[in-house]
Amino acid sequence: MENQKPSIKPIAYTYGLYLALLSIGGIVILYVINQEKNWVISTISIILTIMLYYYGISTYKKQNANLLSIKESLKVGMAMALISGIIAAIYAVIHYGLIQPEFLEGKKEEAIQQMMTQNPNMEGEQLDMGMKIIDITTSKFFMATMFILASLFFGFIISLITGAIMKNDR
Repeated sequence: MENQKPSIKPIAYTYGLYLALLSIGGIVILYVINQEKNWVISTISIILTIMLYYYGISTYKKQNANLLSIKESLKVGMAMALISGIIAAIYAVIHYGLIQPEFLEGKKEEAIQQMMTQNPNMEGEQLDMGMKIIDITTSKFFMATMFILASLFFGFIISLITGAIMKNDR
């Protein structure tokens, strides 16, 4: 008799929420210490992210009679990444829209200045197109989309590696 596969949903929701809280915590800490980037926070975040994926996939493996394929690892990891990415993206839109709107404006100004430095003779239609691209890439929607895509990309890589290490087929 074939044993029934455990549900991915509760694992994905639980560990996806933990991953989202980690991302949100990173945004809040950087805001509080008034920095855009910090290598210590980034390093700690990467280590904790890998650990959360490991524990989520390990939980699934334990519930599945200690069996795990790379495909199952990817399913669990991508589900966690999707939930995490969506929650973190929603928070980021709120954070950068209401709490720290000057962040995106600063990014927009940097991009305009860089564009004008690289192409000082830019004018007319070319300038309009450059400004439209800058408006798109410094919008809250674009940022939220990038949060989700980055979460899925790194979730895929970490899940693939974790699954290859923890793999235990029949």
